[in-house]
Amino acid sequence: MLGQALGLTGAEFDALQGDYRASPLFDEREKAALAWSEAMTLNTAKHDGPHWDDMRRLFDEAEIVEISLACAMFNMINRLNDSFRTELEPEEYNRRQHGAVGVTAAALEDYACGICAARK
Repeated sequence: MLGQALGLTGAEFDALQGDYRASPLFDEREKAALAWSEAMTLNTAKHDGPHWDDMRRLFDEAEIVEISLACAMFNMINRLNDSFRTELEPEEYNRRQHGAVGVTAAALEDYACGICAARK
């Protein structure tokens, strides 16, 4: 639901289920972030030189930390939900909540830009 709120299309979701690396729907930075997140999720990032090199080339240190922390947070939540056998809300419930959340790409960008501005 969050992806939809941020503007991901059905085609992009489909590409994520397949070979996102070959998809023209994602640019080089998006593909690098996806590959890095995948390596973190599979616990192979420590030994994955090419993905690390791509991240260092395409993102600054703060962006790498932010991408990595977001990935780690979702991995943690997934591990807890799996371990506790959490019964997740049905998709229809989440669809109804979509409008109530009010998350937009613009709102997240404003928030992130505020953090970046504070660092300068």
